[in-house]
Amino acid sequence: MNKRAIFYLCSLLLLVMGCAMVTAIPVAWAMKDSMRVIFRFSLCAFVVCSISSFIFFKSRRRKDEPEFKTGSREGFLSVFLSWMVASLVGAIPFMVIGGMRLPDAFFETASGLTTTGASVIDTSTVLLSGGKLEGGLESLPYSLLFWRSFLNWFGGIGIVVFVLLIIPLLNPGQSGQQLYNAEVPGLKTSSDQATPRLVSSIRIIIVVYLMFTMLSTFCYYIGGMTFFDAVCHAFSTVSTGGFSTKAASFGYYKSPFLQWACIIFMLLSACNFTLIVRLFVSRSFQYFKDEEFKFFFALVVVSTLIIGALMYVQCSGGVPSTDGENIPRTVESYLRTAAFQVSSLVTTTGFTTSDYTMWGIPAALVVLFLLMFPCGCGGSTAGGMKCVRVLLVFKLVFSEIRHCVFPRAMTDIRLNGERMESSVISKMMAFLFLYLIIFMFVGALLPFLCDMDITTAFSASLTCLSNIGPGLGDVSPSSTFSWMSDSAKYLLSFTMIAGRLELYTCLVILLPSFWKR
Repeated sequence: MNKRAIFYLCSLLLLVMGCAMVTAIPVAWAMKDSMRVIFRFSLCAFVVCSISSFIFFKSRRRKDEPEFKTGSREGFLSVFLSWMVASLVGAIPFMVIGGMRLPDAFFETASGLTTTGASVIDTSTVLLSGGKLEGGLESLPYSLLFWRSFLNWFGGIGIVVFVLLIIPLLNPGQSGQQLYNAEVPGLKTSSDQATPRLVSSIRIIIVVYLMFTMLSTFCYYIGGMTFFDAVCHAFSTVSTGGFSTKAASFGYYKSPFLQWACIIFMLLSACNFTLIVRLFVSRSFQYFKDEEFKFFFALVVVSTLIIGALMYVQCSGGVPSTDGENIPRTVESYLRTAAFQVSSLVTTTGFTTSDYTMWGIPAALVVLFLLMFPCGCGGSTAGGMKCVRVLLVFKLVFSEIRHCVFPRAMTDIRLNGERMESSVISKMMAFLFLYLIIFMFVGALLPFLCDMDITTAFSASLTCLSNIGPGLGDVSPSSTFSWMSDSAKYLLSFTMIAGRLELYTCLVILLPSFWKR
C-alpha cells in the first residue's frame, strides 16, 4: 500500500480545511466578533495550515521519482481517512473558540460534514470549563456559526469534489472510478456519468452547486433574512445539511415565502445531480423521464397530502411551532407545515418548523418514520438508502411474484429502460440487508451506552445512519443529542460517517485481506 500517496492526499485536505477556516476570519470582522475570537480562529487556521504544509512537503513526489502507484485499496482508504481527518480538524474551532469538549466537538463536526444536522449544542451542553453553554446556540460567535454552516456546505459536495479532482495527481488508474463509486452515493449504472469524462462532470456539478447556493441565498435575503443568516441557511439547504443559526431552526422565520422557497431548494438538492448536469449539457429536461425522480416526487406529494389531511382533521386548534408559537389551522399553513416536514426528512436536510412528535397524530409519525429509509435520489447530497434502491426492490418483488406464475420467464428488471445486471441487483440487496443490520445493531447497542428508551435508540440510529438529523423520542426536533453519553456520541458519529460513505467504504477496511499485499 502506498502510504505516501495517502499522506499526500490527507495533507492536501488538511490544507483545504485550514484555508476554509480563514474564510471565517473576515466574517468575524464583519459581524463584530471579539478580538479574542478573531485571534483564536486565526491561530487555528495557522496551526492547521502549518501542519498540513509540513506533511505535504514530506510526502510529495520528488522530480526524479516515478509517479505514485495506487489502486482501489488506496482509493477506499483515502476516502475514509479524508472524512476522519476532516472531522477531527473541523472540531478544533469548536474546542478552541466554543470551549466544547472533544466528544461534542467531534459529533458536531461529523454531523456537519456528513450533512446530518444532528446537534449537541443547547443550554445544557457541558463545556471544557465544567460549566454549561448559557444562551445555547445563539450565544455562539458569528464566525463559529458560519463555520458550522460552512461544514454542511463543504461536506455536501466539497469533500467529494476535492477527492475526485485530486485523484489525477496520484495517477491511480482505475481507483479514480473506485473513489467515484465510494464518494457519490446511490446505485451506479452505465448512464450515471453525464459526460464522457468524470472530471468534466464534476466541474459542471460544482457550477450547479454554486448556482443553487447563490439562488437560495438571494431568495432568503429578499424574503427577510439578514445576509448572514441567508448565506448560512443557503449552505445548509443546498447541502441538505440542516444546521441553522437559530435554536428554533427554520421555524424562527414565519414568512410563508421563506418556507416555500426552502422546500423547493431542499427538493432540488435531493434530486440526482446527473439530471441537472444533463440539463446543462444536452439542454433537455429529463426529470419526468427518470423513474427514480418520479418515484421520489410521488413519495413527497402523497406523504404531504396524507399528513396535511391528518393534521387538518385531528388538530383543530393548530399545531405548535418550534419557537413556541401556534401555527393556525388553515389549509395553506397546514399544507406548508406538512410539506416542510416531509421535504426536510425525505431530503435528509433536518430543518424543522414544527415538532411533529407534539401533534398527537401516531399515523403521521409512522409516515414520517418510514420516509427516513428511502430518502433522496442517488447522486445527490441526500442520505438514506436512496429511492432508486427501494424502487428496484419493488420491481424485484414484482418480478419474483410474476416468476411464480410464469416459471420459465426470464428475470428482466429494468431502470429507465436499462436492464439491471444480476450483480447489480445482488449488490443492492446486500447493501439493504447490511443497512438494516447496522441500523438494528446500533439501535440495540445505544441503550447499553446511555440511558434511553427503545424508540429514542432506534430513532437515533436511523436518523444518524440516514444523515437526517431530527428523529423521534428524546431526539425529536425540539431536542438535541447533548444529553447522551460520550460513548454514544462517538458511536453515532461513526454511524453518520458510515452512512455518508454508504457502508462499504468503511467496512471494507475492516477485512484482513484489505491489508495484505
